[in-house]
Amino acid sequence: MPPSAARGKSVSTARFAAVFAVAGLFFLFASLFGPTAGSFFGPLSGPSAALAQKKADYRDKGWLIWDELVDPAWDPETIFQDLKVNEMTDDDPRVDEIIEEFLRRWNDAPINEAMDGEKIKIPGFVVPLDFEETRIREFFLVPFFGACIHVPPPPPNQIIYVKSEKGLKGMAVMDVVWVYGKIRTDRFESEALGAAGYTLPADIVEPYGEDG
Repeated sequence: MPPSAARGKSVSTARFAAVFAVAGLFFLFASLFGPTAGSFFGPLSGPSAALAQKKADYRDKGWLIWDELVDPAWDPETIFQDLKVNEMTDDDPRVDEIIEEFLRRWNDAPINEAMDGEKIKIPGFVVPLDFEETRIREFFLVPFFGACIHVPPPPPNQIIYVKSEKGLKGMAVMDVVWVYGKIRTDRFESEALGAAGYTLPADIVEPYGEDG
């Protein structure tokens, strides 16, 4: 085998290992590094009777956990099983083909259609999509630290596209927040950061805290 071909296969195998390592650790990271604490410059919205009432409306329902956004019938392990990853060798010529198929299936991960129109509150990490001067009006909400910064991103059923009309001040990448609003099963694509399976026009966004 020519040295160039050997190097090409080595590179492909490395890409394969990197993609599947990140994907395979996704749910582990979500459980270990989910939102439990945050550091902020201050509240994103001031206290008021109206805000308190809005929060009370959501509190009665409890807060949403990320697993509830996944189609109950979806098992990500089947992707690895179907592609027979454990049967591959270091010089397998199918590496690029399998990576492409894996990413296609990962990107098509089904959402929970029953969530459409539900009034929810959910904690997560902020990945800004849009800055207007010092305000963030659009961002991805993700379940664990580092999501959407590494490749591949979480599946769409674990990314929420959040829109805030007023915009948010004092937030940085990977700050942890509570988001309140009515969730929609409308997909949103970001070429650079991945696809969100849900859209959430934010009613309230505030720093994460135990009293959220």
